[in-house]
Amino acid sequence: MSKLTRSVVLTVAVLPAIAGVQPGSPAPQPSYRNAAPRVRYVGSRPCAECHSEIAAKYMKTAMARSIVPEENFVLPDQAHLPFTVFDRETGESFEVSRRGGGLFQSQYALDPKGRQIFRQDWKIAYAIGSGDSGIGFLIHRDGYLFEAPLSYYAEHKLWSFSPGYEIHNHGFRRPVIADCVGCHSGRPRPVYGSDGLYRDPPFDEMGVGCENCHGPGELHVAERRAGRPIAGKVDTSIVNPVRLSGWMSDNICMKCHQAGDVRVGRPGRHDEDFRPGTALENVMEIFKAPPPRESTSRNPVLLEHYYSMTLSKCYRSSGTLRCISCHDPHIEPTGENAATYYRSRCQTCHDVHQCKLAVSERQKTTPPDNCIGCHMPKRPIVTISHAALTEHRVVVREDAPLPDVAFSSSDPDSGLVRLTAVPGEPKLPPPDIILFRAYAKLIHDGHEEFRPRMNDVLGRLSHTSPSDPAVLSALARREVQKDTPEAFVKAAQYLGRSVKTEHPDREDFLLLAELYSRADRPSDAIEVLRVGMKKNPYVPEFAESLAAEYVKSGDYKNGMDVIRRGLGLFPDDKRLRALQKQVRSATLEGLSGTDTP
Repeated sequence: MSKLTRSVVLTVAVLPAIAGVQPGSPAPQPSYRNAAPRVRYVGSRPCAECHSEIAAKYMKTAMARSIVPEENFVLPDQAHLPFTVFDRETGESFEVSRRGGGLFQSQYALDPKGRQIFRQDWKIAYAIGSGDSGIGFLIHRDGYLFEAPLSYYAEHKLWSFSPGYEIHNHGFRRPVIADCVGCHSGRPRPVYGSDGLYRDPPFDEMGVGCENCHGPGELHVAERRAGRPIAGKVDTSIVNPVRLSGWMSDNICMKCHQAGDVRVGRPGRHDEDFRPGTALENVMEIFKAPPPRESTSRNPVLLEHYYSMTLSKCYRSSGTLRCISCHDPHIEPTGENAATYYRSRCQTCHDVHQCKLAVSERQKTTPPDNCIGCHMPKRPIVTISHAALTEHRVVVREDAPLPDVAFSSSDPDSGLVRLTAVPGEPKLPPPDIILFRAYAKLIHDGHEEFRPRMNDVLGRLSHTSPSDPAVLSALARREVQKDTPEAFVKAAQYLGRSVKTEHPDREDFLLLAELYSRADRPSDAIEVLRVGMKKNPYVPEFAESLAAEYVKSGDYKNGMDVIRRGLGLFPDDKRLRALQKQVRSATLEGLSGTDTP
């Protein structure tokens, strides 16, 4: 038997070992009935009635503990409270403390004399993250979820700013959007079109549960409770990922473990529409920009689980490697147990004697004889302080060069790596609106090389999808760049149509109001801002812009009303405080110039 053939056989064999089915050639993928849209979710509790042992093991994993209500959360002993972090850039302090049995985070600022300028205190509603690497926190405010500014980083045993706050301090203003919380919880209930707004309660299931990987359980639970016989060799009432093709199985993992450079939802579809056992591309497309040739294996953009795995020689040579070849989602080995467990996964394909490192040297690692410690090292994540991610491109040496395939586009028509496309099958190009949104996001993130492609697509969309809000928004901004009075008028017309669509972009309201203000149309600017603020009550830019427009037109009464309401929502808003000072000064000057009897 050749080395490659032996590798393939052994890799196939490990999958049934995890699932409890017989090894051999994979059978044709069954059609699972619970993937149908009409089948409902029932939660993980009914699963434990029959699968108690698996459920008990799974409840100890990080996925099962991905989010918990604050009252069920226990801080590690090392997370000493109270704790304060000072932000030199803003001159503000952030504090986490325990009061009356509840966990709170606070934000405040002091003037040069030590007097308090403002303070806001928020009770934590949810702890997000298992705590193995770190723990973030969410607050619940009038139906909206916001990220708290401080997180606890377990590995370093310290409190610091939450991911993203190192770049810009959002305070308590950063909304928790559905795309993010969808991978950190079981089944969230977002109100689409309103960032951060959720139904009551915000979650149908807190932690990532059984149905996230096996699909909705209504059909399976009903049939098993009724004792209905299984027709055929496979129970098609519930998805078993091991019985899926490698690609379809990986799609389940990719939904949360493959960010890409940009993820674009299919028109009219949302994350919650994805059903295990179906193609992820039915709901979303995930794209990457091919990395430049000078990239190395240490390039942080390559630290993505699925994409990194596809660049591995193990993946490209065997043709059978998939996520669950190495990972059993029901268990989470740690410490020396993890080294032993993953070494056993490696040895299903690789003979222990193939390792060229002396046994004595392998025993010196911590833990000893740790295959993944050498061949899948952890690397720091540039965008998240105090965090590291396991490199999923299995390498012989840590400095092994990237394969040529890493630098080429899998979709020449788009110039992108299209991670959701089925490997080896003819690829229909994604719809223009998806490509446009992908290019727009990439350009926003600095990939100017895609601007010509975006402009080409936008030209087509201006004729085929002239009412799409993203198209209208882009056409407006293209006019604004011309910087002429005529172009500003045309841009306002595009934006006027955009803000009347079902889910307008909040930035379109703000830009339209700015164009009206430039054109000396204050009443139109004010009306647009009022409508935008009603749709986006927790976006401070609306209060700032509306107050500024009132002040500019000399309407100090309405301006001060907006300022007071804005500071009630955003006490840390420096622009509103500056406007408040300006109005008070102008009012005092007006009073001093008034004739008195």
